[in-house]
Amino acid sequence: MILLRHATALTLAASGLALSGPREASHTRGRSEPPMATNDVGSDAGCPLRGVWELVSVSQNGKDQPLAGSRAMKVLTDRHFMLIGQAARRDTLPLKTAMDTLRAYQISGGAGTYTTSGTTYIEHLDIFVIPSWIGTSFRATCRIEGDLWYHSFTDPNDTTAGPGPYQQFIEVWRRLE
Repeated sequence: MILLRHATALTLAASGLALSGPREASHTRGRSEPPMATNDVGSDAGCPLRGVWELVSVSQNGKDQPLAGSRAMKVLTDRHFMLIGQAARRDTLPLKTAMDTLRAYQISGGAGTYTTSGTTYIEHLDIFVIPSWIGTSFRATCRIEGDLWYHSFTDPNDTTAGPGPYQQFIEVWRRLE
């Protein structure tokens, strides 16, 4: 049981290693809630997101990034979201060392609130695998076409903070429910 607790703690810490570095300027620090806004969930809305979504593709600077069997899902209510993901083939890893156990049990994710206005989507992170991102807000654009959600953003997220360089990402999510 102690090994499982140790592996769980290491998993959360190591999940952030696969992601990019600390967030840049446009986020809000602290635990305050974002301003209340009505989410566009009606049929004529620019980005009706309530539902369950599965990540189907990612491109970075116009180049497809293979998912290589990894899975990610995002669940959105009227105001809250939860994201969870896992690597492929975790069940085939030998559990001979603590690092093997860490890789086998590693799951990443986050949760918080979100708002939409037209095609603007903003998440406020209340729980996240990278501790320095907790309490920050993340801006993206969204577009719905049929059962696909095109989620576009830059890294770093604040393009007004300096001259760049910026990475452009487009995630495509498929509605499951």
